Amino acid sequence: MIFFKAMSIFGILADAIMMGEKVKLDIDFVREQFPQSNEDYVYCSNAGGSFVARQVLEILEDFNRYKRIQPYSPFSPSREGGELMDRARGLWADALNIKEDELTFGPSTSSNSYVMAQAIGPTLTKQDEIVVCQQDHEANHGAWRRAGERSGATVREWRLLPETGLLDTADLYELLNEKTRWVFFPHCSNLVGTTNPVRDIIEEIRNRCDAFVGVDGVAHVPHHVPDLKALDCDLYLFSLYKVFGPHQGVLYVRSSVGDKLVAQSHHFLTKEPTKRFNPAGPQHAEVAACAGVLDYFRSFMAHHNIVEHDSFNHALQEVRRLFAIHEKKLATPILEFLRQSSKVQLLGKPHCEDGDRAPTIAFRPLKQASEQVTRKMNMLGIGAEHGDFYAGRVLKGMSIDPSDGVVRISLVHYNTEDEVNTIVAGLDRTLAG
Repeated sequence: MIFFKAMSIFGILADAIMMGEKVKLDIDFVREQFPQSNEDYVYCSNAGGSFVARQVLEILEDFNRYKRIQPYSPFSPSREGGELMDRARGLWADALNIKEDELTFGPSTSSNSYVMAQAIGPTLTKQDEIVVCQQDHEANHGAWRRAGERSGATVREWRLLPETGLLDTADLYELLNEKTRWVFFPHCSNLVGTTNPVRDIIEEIRNRCDAFVGVDGVAHVPHHVPDLKALDCDLYLFSLYKVFGPHQGVLYVRSSVGDKLVAQSHHFLTKEPTKRFNPAGPQHAEVAACAGVLDYFRSFMAHHNIVEHDSFNHALQEVRRLFAIHEKKLATPILEFLRQSSKVQLLGKPHCEDGDRAPTIAFRPLKQASEQVTRKMNMLGIGAEHGDFYAGRVLKGMSIDPSDGVVRISLVHYNTEDEVNTIVAGLDRTLAG
């Protein structure tokens, strides 16, 4: 019996080792899922908007061709249109490990944050304080700052480290006190690229004060779909058009928190959690097509032998692992080149380990304008960008002129190592003069 048990354990371990060797990201399969893929041009501006997965395009076309009427009536095709929209909500709730009535689809993250600022603002008083983060995109900063200022609340800012753009959590904790009502910060900066330890930060906030926490996930979710229940945040926002999907923003509001805020809808919808924070109303085809992102992930899982055992979100963590391994291979040569160059100032960490840095890489050229560097790279067939990327507060905090900004190279899992070689060669040629 002991022999057979040992053999069984050995077999399990052997299978695990074999799977570890076998399962790696199949870049050819991935590229086939994105019709926009182009071998003649390197697209490295994904942080501004990704390619759209084939599965998303198929839902959009089907909905617009055959179901483009007011949904949710009992007749066909109205009924089927509503069912497709409900399917998208259910899939994303499972993916994020939240309840369906905690999820709202809106036009974009910027739009969703402005709506939520109107919902949160009236709940603040002159005795309250909120904390915003200098490292954030304006979508998770300006609206909250204005809401605080209008209410008379004190607005405090968690400042970044000027040399690198990174954050020191000790600086945040010094800002917290019994008056703190909300804290807003990014899961990952769209310029600095470093993944912040959100769960640990939230846990420490809970220990120090009775504040709600809002997290900007726009730059993070393209690389890792989070478990929001495990994060324990009260509000989370991200944009699906940067996660291989349609132009929609996803808004999570914890049920118990949403009930305390001021609804931003028609008076007869204020008791409906999925509608009270979406005054624009749903964009029917786009909402339905949000499911296509997760259809793509499930296709990716099937191709890479990833099995859903206990939950969709747990399976997505294995997807994240494959993404992270591949994206590290993409980011490392570029980071290494820029780290060794005396002609640039690199933002964020100069290395990428265990998913602690997205392959979103920004730098300031020291001897040329950012616009000039980007133009030269574009002429070499490399689709990089320059500017402040709606994160001008980051640049000001690092004493970088936002009017010229920085050069940004942003990659995702469908980029290839050959493309990275082209990018590095282009940087070498461009920065040489």
